[in-house]
Amino acid sequence: MPGLAAALAQAKEQRQTTGQPTDIERILQIPEDDLQEQAEAFAEKWTRKLRKHPDAPPLRPIQGLVLETAHRATQRGEQIGLLGNVAVGGGKTLIFLLLPRVMNCERAVYLFPPKLRSTIEAERWKWSQHYDIAEVEQVPYSTLSRPESTSLLRQLQPDLLMADECQALRNFTAARTKRFIRYLQSNPDTRFCGLTGTLTKGSVLDYAHLLELALREDAPVPLEDSLLRVWASVIDHDGEPDDIAMAATSPLVEAYRDIIKLPDYTENRAREQRRQAFYHRLRTTPGVILTTESSSDAKLELQGISFQVSKELKDALHTLTEEWVLPDGSEVIDALHFDRAKAELAMGFYYVWDWPGEPDEDWVLARRAWASSVRKFLQYRSREGLDSPHLVEVWVNESPHAESIAPEVVRALRDWEAQRDKPPPPTKPVWIDYTPLLKAYEWAVTQDGPVLLWFQTRAVAAALEELFGIPALFGEDPDPNVQVQALSTTVYHAGWNLQHWNNQLIIEPDSNPVVWEQLLGRTHRQGQKASVVRASCLQHVWPLRQKLERAVQKARTTQSTLHQQQKLLMASRNNIGPVGL
Repeated sequence: MPGLAAALAQAKEQRQTTGQPTDIERILQIPEDDLQEQAEAFAEKWTRKLRKHPDAPPLRPIQGLVLETAHRATQRGEQIGLLGNVAVGGGKTLIFLLLPRVMNCERAVYLFPPKLRSTIEAERWKWSQHYDIAEVEQVPYSTLSRPESTSLLRQLQPDLLMADECQALRNFTAARTKRFIRYLQSNPDTRFCGLTGTLTKGSVLDYAHLLELALREDAPVPLEDSLLRVWASVIDHDGEPDDIAMAATSPLVEAYRDIIKLPDYTENRAREQRRQAFYHRLRTTPGVILTTESSSDAKLELQGISFQVSKELKDALHTLTEEWVLPDGSEVIDALHFDRAKAELAMGFYYVWDWPGEPDEDWVLARRAWASSVRKFLQYRSREGLDSPHLVEVWVNESPHAESIAPEVVRALRDWEAQRDKPPPPTKPVWIDYTPLLKAYEWAVTQDGPVLLWFQTRAVAAALEELFGIPALFGEDPDPNVQVQALSTTVYHAGWNLQHWNNQLIIEPDSNPVVWEQLLGRTHRQGQKASVVRASCLQHVWPLRQKLERAVQKARTTQSTLHQQQKLLMASRNNIGPVGL
């Protein structure tokens, strides 16, 4: 981290000059407020206050806890809101419908993923029979992202901004996030309340800006960007802290040494101490809600399914890994293409161009030449800081010596840059081995009761329908009376209530722990009547085992820092082994 020490020293000097506490001093001075143990009492309190009649269904403890936190926020200051990591299935919709009443706000705007619209309307109608529901302006994130919505929030002038699945505001470069932040910065009296079941993919940077917008000066994370990134290097799973970073976070350990409890032997003990100290500071900050319990009492089981695939498929995966070449001889263009091709081959297929007419030879040749030249460059000249296609491209565009060192790479990139903005042709799948889908079908038809199959690619969806007659859904309501249905992970992994099912097979697993948490939370949630929820997962080749292993590793970091039970870790895992070729 070049210049880090100087940046930290400068920030500290500026605060000392103005008489302000340093960022770490400010964080440690925030009062502690731990309300978790009183959640049931708060649920009873707000049920009595907000219900329309004595027979109204009572609020859940987590709902009472959030509403009490919101009520106390109004007493602490005009700008203060809240941020909560609430277990998937915890009843967030009703919370948002009641928040404006509790916070005495008149112009509330409710931001939500568009796929939740029907769920929100159903919940609103259901609970309006029993509770004093507020009138709120409902704005899907997709609407906020449209070009014509650049001034939408300014036109609505909300005094309360509520964000459901607020991880949707994680990306700073997204138009919706920029508009959301811009409004709150220019309207500091507007409160912000955000809730989600998956606050982070594994980095404190995913939600630090949301903490600042909700709690302002009471945010328990550094407000100085340089120090925040230092903390992230220590706390995050993928962080690589240096001695300066460890020293900068040592005050956390000193302040909370009495509450840090580690086993006698813990790998990366110093970092784990800092993670525990950070969690304590985060959990006890007024306005922060971190649930630690699962939203369902059902046992969760994750079972890996392994089997033999054809030699042709094994050879194709080996060639892709060693040479970055697909079975038809076409070369993989970059790391993203490589990862995608690896996952597709694991299912037994790969994509080829499906030109509607004559191929665009200029585009094809330029793309192929760039892929070939960068692959050869990495084969013979790869080094630290220059070991991926993206880094090679950055080096070509920024280094004054690139032309003299690798003229063929420079020429290939320039030719490709002249062609890359053309729309690519359509693609079609070429199947090498149907065994993975055949095994998924055999599994499904031997199960007792209805089951769900989870897929990611349209090629898999089409094959399931064509080969076995299994309906593949992309947004329709699943039918509990159908024995086997296939659901798009992209569409259904968040926001859908699927507690009628308790058995499923993830055909195409993801490496993102957030996707796993949300996906498993569709069935392992409040209202699940089965004592056991089962999730099987194809694990027949190493790319699939690698994806699951990465997701588990990142889930461990999330659980360590937020202490919210991660479903991947909660589940008993059988036939889930280490990655290996």
